[in-house]
Amino acid sequence: MLYDLEQNPALDPQLTADVCIVGAGPAGISLALTLARSNPSWHIVLLEAGGSDNANTRERNIYSVQPGEKSYNVLDISRRRKLGGTTAHWGGWCKPLDATDYEDNPRWDVPAWPLSPTDLTPFMPSALRWVEIASDQFQIESLQEIQARHLLSLAPDSGVAASLFRFSPPTRFGERYLDDLTEQTNLSCLLHANVYQVIEHNDRVTEVKAKPLDGDTYSVSAKQFVFAMGGMETTRLLLNMRDSKTDDGEGLYSYHLGRYFADHYGLRAGQMLAPEDIKYHRFSDSSGPIMPVLHFSAAHIRDQGQHNSCIMLTAVSDNNSLLQGYNSLSIPGLAQGSYWHYQTQMIVEPRPHPESQLLLTDERCELGLKRLKLEWRQHEDDFHSTYALHETLGQALSLSGQGRWQLSRPDSAEVRANVDGACHHLGTTRMASASDDGVVDPNLKVFGLENLYIASSSVFPRYGHANPTLTLIALSLRLAQHLSGKEELPA
Repeated sequence: MLYDLEQNPALDPQLTADVCIVGAGPAGISLALTLARSNPSWHIVLLEAGGSDNANTRERNIYSVQPGEKSYNVLDISRRRKLGGTTAHWGGWCKPLDATDYEDNPRWDVPAWPLSPTDLTPFMPSALRWVEIASDQFQIESLQEIQARHLLSLAPDSGVAASLFRFSPPTRFGERYLDDLTEQTNLSCLLHANVYQVIEHNDRVTEVKAKPLDGDTYSVSAKQFVFAMGGMETTRLLLNMRDSKTDDGEGLYSYHLGRYFADHYGLRAGQMLAPEDIKYHRFSDSSGPIMPVLHFSAAHIRDQGQHNSCIMLTAVSDNNSLLQGYNSLSIPGLAQGSYWHYQTQMIVEPRPHPESQLLLTDERCELGLKRLKLEWRQHEDDFHSTYALHETLGQALSLSGQGRWQLSRPDSAEVRANVDGACHHLGTTRMASASDDGVVDPNLKVFGLENLYIASSSVFPRYGHANPTLTLIALSLRLAQHLSGKEELPA
């Protein structure tokens, strides 16, 4: 059932639930509906701070964050205070994390995922259905037969490999699943329910208090609580729960809470000469919209400690391009044929940086919660690895006789200063096998609290180059199985 608190529904101000979920984005909606469907005797309460429409100026002001030394230009547009969360402006990019994304990098000083790919594999088919993607093929081999002429042929030991993104329509969760939320009788979804207080007792959360910006308070008591408000707001609520108390404990009081803020960012470092009409960009084939990308091979990442960044290619031609003089000519070291000029575009995997963090300020929003300050910082290894990938690809092209690479934007202070984020808020409630290394355990439970869980991309301890939405939904479905205690979940 769906209720809008701004419209003064006839609801009991004291609600009880088996599970209370705060935040109705892709994680919250998929979790809430899965729990409600798999446990008909349970009552699920889903609290969403926004409504069905875009937030107004007053509502957006609740999200206001003070920028730090480095600008983060997507700060105001990266979050959506409405039913469906950021899927309201999501581009639909989907890809599971690669196997190396779960592994420790020997050059890094924090551990990676305490899970393996096999822990999420059982939940990927359902996650793909939630985002309305029909194919589960993300390996480049699935394209080799029908798209071979559009792909590079690089040696297995070249250090470079490829894989695929696939694209959701994109699924707007607030619209696509509105009827499901409305019709599910053992689920109460409350809109304009701004959580402003969390009450704890004996290492348990016992109650949350929420209200519309103008209206009365509603209290929700539950056996289990899940915060699924997005990376920034989830972290903000946890930091407010801690407030000024020590950060040398576990969970809420962990040194790690608020640290390692990360976002994927782009970089255009050079140009490439390669065979005509190779497709390392978005296009459609019989399986739907896809995008091959180039990245370090798994062996190279493991041997060299490189980041798992990726490269996309855009064909360009102008009077100053490498294309002039190469097209359809016989050049020593290049295979006979026509060559095009491509601009490289990267998605950079950031290294977790403890000084990149969300901090509380003394200023409060009208809900009484302290506001955030964002100190966004990149590790210098990000850039070293980024340029190493370009060089490795250039060498692979030359050795195979398939092209050349030209550096047009060398690493510099200006390049580093001008990178900007992709609206993926990662790392600030990191998952770990032990409380010394993170904020939540492998089941997403906050260390030190018996019944509080986090369903957010902020739990990612390592980031890869894939957009987080698909993996986040798979994690939410895994959490649904954990909370319900059932081996099988509804499809």
